[in-house]
Amino acid sequence: MGDIKQRAYDALVTTIHTVVLEPARWDALLKRIADTVNADSAAFYLRDKLSGIASQCNLVGYPEALTLCFQDAATEVDPWTRIALRANVGVWVSQTACFDDRRLNPDTATMLARLGLSRRSAIACRVFDDGRNEALLGFQRDAGAAPFAREDNELLSRLSQHLELACRLSSEFSRLRLQAAVARQALDRLATPIWVLDVDGTILFANHAAQQGLPCLSVKKGRLQADTSPVSTRLASLLAQATGPKPRSGALALDHEEGGRHTVLVAPLPPESPLAADWRRPLVLLMAHNPMLSDAQPLEVLSALYGLSPAECRLASLLLEGCSPAEAADRLMVQVSTIRTQLKSMFWKTGTHRQGELVKLLSGALLLKA
Repeated sequence: MGDIKQRAYDALVTTIHTVVLEPARWDALLKRIADTVNADSAAFYLRDKLSGIASQCNLVGYPEALTLCFQDAATEVDPWTRIALRANVGVWVSQTACFDDRRLNPDTATMLARLGLSRRSAIACRVFDDGRNEALLGFQRDAGAAPFAREDNELLSRLSQHLELACRLSSEFSRLRLQAAVARQALDRLATPIWVLDVDGTILFANHAAQQGLPCLSVKKGRLQADTSPVSTRLASLLAQATGPKPRSGALALDHEEGGRHTVLVAPLPPESPLAADWRRPLVLLMAHNPMLSDAQPLEVLSALYGLSPAECRLASLLLEGCSPAEAADRLMVQVSTIRTQLKSMFWKTGTHRQGELVKLLSGALLLKA
């Protein structure tokens, strides 16, 4: 490969890696690759294999009417890109044909004919397939142009591994964004104020209720601080205790001037726990409870935060009562092996390693009870 072609290839690879963090640049990437292989149009679909519904659809160089048609089609992939479904992942297939087969939606076939696009030269590839999602990418030329040549196939084949990685990461990031959005919405619906802090009180997360503020607590320069010296000292001590070599839970009482009281649970989040995993260091979970205003059960709050299933919540309740795994199995009418499987899942979700650690973490929730 000559220096000019190598530089063009390197620039394409850089652009491919960029779209992982900036999905809005997929159109620019398609246009750049299309220009490199002298294509008139390009299409990219990231879709669910079972339903055929596309979670991402990027079309470049298509007539507006056809773009709307393909964007709105839930289970139909455009005919020029669909040729990639016959080949293995990473294999580019070129074809010049008249796409008027019976599998096409009649309205789409009619539109293709009306626009004079029934016959086109295309090259396409299934660039990604994880068993659940697949990504299809295709480029087209007018039928009167020369078909895609071997050098076009070779260039696109070299790009395949980078495109596959970009699709894999984009798919995973999309899943994580959805999970984060769902979790955020769930936590915002709780009446219980919830914060995640680091050891110096810097707020890394606060749900909607926490953002409304609490008496005796305020936010200054992104840190949660107490308004009085005694409470400030106690809060700093609890944060250090929760992130120390042997993290422990504690509680902080906040008395209101009008006579009310909030009890704040201060619980450790080990670095390997799901909530702390993104920061790779010990964090602290704070949950405030007002017995006069909130009927929320602490265990249900912990369930929302740690993702405990209903069955795991029932087991947690029995463990907090002092039941052994065998006693819990008897009361829940399940096998002891089922209880041990649920315990392993709860260890992973809460970042604990033994039953004693798990009970200690969950027992902190009892501090919130009236």
